[in-house]
Amino acid sequence: MDLILEIKAKYAHMNPAMKRIADALLERTPNQNGYTIGALAQKSRVSNATVTRFVHYLGFENYKSFHREMQNAYALRRGEDQGEGVEPPFLFAGGFPNRKDAKSVCHYVLESEMEMLKDTLSLMDYELMEHVARIILNARQVLFVGEGYSYLAAQSACMRFRRLGVMCVAYADYHGMAAGVCMAKPDDLIVGISNMGGSALVTECLERARKNGAKTIAITSVKESPVDRAAEISLLTGFNYGSFSSMDRSTCYEPGSENIPQYSIIDCLYLICVTNMDESFLERYQETKAMIEEKRW
Repeated sequence: MDLILEIKAKYAHMNPAMKRIADALLERTPNQNGYTIGALAQKSRVSNATVTRFVHYLGFENYKSFHREMQNAYALRRGEDQGEGVEPPFLFAGGFPNRKDAKSVCHYVLESEMEMLKDTLSLMDYELMEHVARIILNARQVLFVGEGYSYLAAQSACMRFRRLGVMCVAYADYHGMAAGVCMAKPDDLIVGISNMGGSALVTECLERARKNGAKTIAITSVKESPVDRAAEISLLTGFNYGSFSSMDRSTCYEPGSENIPQYSIIDCLYLICVTNMDESFLERYQETKAMIEEKRW
C-alpha cells in the first residue's frame, strides 16, 4: 500500500486536525518540491507539532522521511495521469463539486466513483483473493451479514454465489445473525460487510463466529476498524473520502455508490470461483439460466 492509500485507509480514525492535514495532502498534487513542514502546517491550519504527530501516526520517524515517501507517491500518480490533460484531485473534499451546473455535478459524482474503484484495485491482494475464493468454494455454507446499504451488497453476494451452487444466506436483522453465527460450524464461513467498518452487529457476529471456530472474512474500507480487526481476513476497498472530509463546507452528499467497491470485490470473487469450477458446473449453470429465462417476457 503506497502512502496516499495508507492515509486514505486511516482517514476515518483521524482527529479533525489530522484530517485537515490529510485533506491538504490529498486534495491536489503540490508543486515538484512538495510542502515544507511549515507550509503544510499553514495550509492545514495546524501547528508544526501537529504535523509531526501526524507523520508519527503514519509510522514515520520524522518529517524528512515522510516527505520523501510522499514525493514518491506523488511521482507515481503524475506518471499515471500523464496524457489526460487535467490532473484529477486525489480527494473530492467537502462532498460537493466546485460548481452547481449539471455537468460539474455529474463529473464530480462519476469521477469520485472511478476514484473509489481505482483505489480498490490498488489495494487488491490477488493471492489473497484466490485464497478467499477457495474458502468460499470449500465452505459448508456461507453466511453474509451487513446493515443498511452493506446488507444490499450482502444480499447481492448471496444471490451471486447461489448461482454457483454455494449454500449461502444473507442476514440483516440481529435475530437472524445471532442464530446463524451461533449455529455456525468450523467448516462454515461468515462474511461481514461494512463500508466504514463501524457496524457493532457485524463486528459482534464476526467475533462470535471466530470464537465458535468458524472462518471469518471482512469486506470493509477502513483499516483497523472494529470490523477489520474482528475478522481473520480482510479485503479492503476504496471509499468516497469526500463524504468524510473535514473541510469547512458541511457534507450532506451520502452517495449510494459508496458500496460500488463492495459489489466489485464480490464480482471478482464470483468470477475467480467460476474459473476454479469443473466443467459439469457449466451444464448446471446453463440449466439454471434457462429456467430463469422461461419466466421472462
